[in-house]
Amino acid sequence: MQADPSSSIDRTKSLADWLEFAESIHPKSVDLGLERVRRVAERLGVLRPAPLSLIIAGTNGKGSTAIAAEALGLTAGLKVGTTLSPHVHHFNERVRIGGVPLDDAALADLFARVDAARDQETLTYFEFSALVALLGFRQARVDLAILEVGLGGRLDAFNIVDADRAIVTSIGLDHQDWLGSDLEQIGREKAGVFRQGQPVVVGAVTDSVIAAADNLNCSVQRLGREFSIQESPRDWVYRSSRRAGIRIPRSDLAPANCALAIAALSSHLQLSDPQIVQAMSGLSLTGRMELYKVQGVSLILDVAHNPAGADFLRQQLERRFPEQRFVAVCGMLADKDAAGAAAALDGIVRQWLTVDTTGPRGQSAASLAEQLVSGLEKGRAGQRAAHTGIGTFDRFGDACDAAVSCAGAKDAILVFGSFSVVEQARNHLREAR
Repeated sequence: MQADPSSSIDRTKSLADWLEFAESIHPKSVDLGLERVRRVAERLGVLRPAPLSLIIAGTNGKGSTAIAAEALGLTAGLKVGTTLSPHVHHFNERVRIGGVPLDDAALADLFARVDAARDQETLTYFEFSALVALLGFRQARVDLAILEVGLGGRLDAFNIVDADRAIVTSIGLDHQDWLGSDLEQIGREKAGVFRQGQPVVVGAVTDSVIAAADNLNCSVQRLGREFSIQESPRDWVYRSSRRAGIRIPRSDLAPANCALAIAALSSHLQLSDPQIVQAMSGLSLTGRMELYKVQGVSLILDVAHNPAGADFLRQQLERRFPEQRFVAVCGMLADKDAAGAAAALDGIVRQWLTVDTTGPRGQSAASLAEQLVSGLEKGRAGQRAAHTGIGTFDRFGDACDAAVSCAGAKDAILVFGSFSVVEQARNHLREAR
């Protein structure tokens, strides 16, 4: 039964007030379990937020896949609601309708309605945010809801929705405190978004993900089997049993992630090959292979923040910029495997710089530099470029200036790591214009 007693809705708080409130009402920042959030969702009537829903889980690539899926839905003429997590600059980035983030007033109203419906239930920040998105989609009567899982899958707040379709992008080590250090176990957690008989699309995943899909009699499309891609520096080709070969210009987003979205939605939405090309052209997302120029030097921003993500980033850089070498500016949170990420990028990075990251999980540039040295010393013997030490900086602007000054004629600057360092970089680049 839907509960929305207008007399109990608090209309006095701003979005900033609600975000502060949402961070304070539950004693834990993460409290895995779906019972509380499902009870509130039932009161709000949002367990089915749209006629068609797609849930996206995985270690890396979820945001890019969500944006590609959004583009396909919009090209098909649908009203699309999309969630992204986390945000870089503003919370509004997390809830999009029609490809546009909701404004402060709309979000504040949604928070108020969720708060009125929760009664005495305590919700984490992430659960509150998920319900805000689902209610926003329901109120806007979207045709397609695209739900990016924030953590894990089986116990993520968005998994209260029995999605019509599911994607698992990749499986790698991240969030080990919550998901464990065994890839097969992590795969089982991610595959918790699957439902009986559901159409499922997967990228680079573990056997446990495929086994979970088989146990539920899901119809599975697997990258490299039922569909494939072929990449070049300027474009890429998508092929499947239904598509003989679509040549698509490169955008900022990785072709592999775009292909997952195409496999999941294009046939259901009855999109032609030219419409797919139209949808995939010019896609971008904050912090995903964003390209800038700084004093004539190319600068690339990416939120790769674990070894699997860094390895994927290296592959993308080698394919898109095959002759390029990089001066890297890295900032990572203290609970990330920075050594593993450095080892993954070793060979294309000739100079390393580190910068402080902010927030409760941030760490100093000096601490990060020690981890990078450890990773580089354990790197791939015989394939490493010569390194000339690691510079440390407490301000991104100083790190950027140093990167520009030591970049050679054939070098580019790679800024990667946490969302925090990407936020710092984008703020600095905006101010420098």
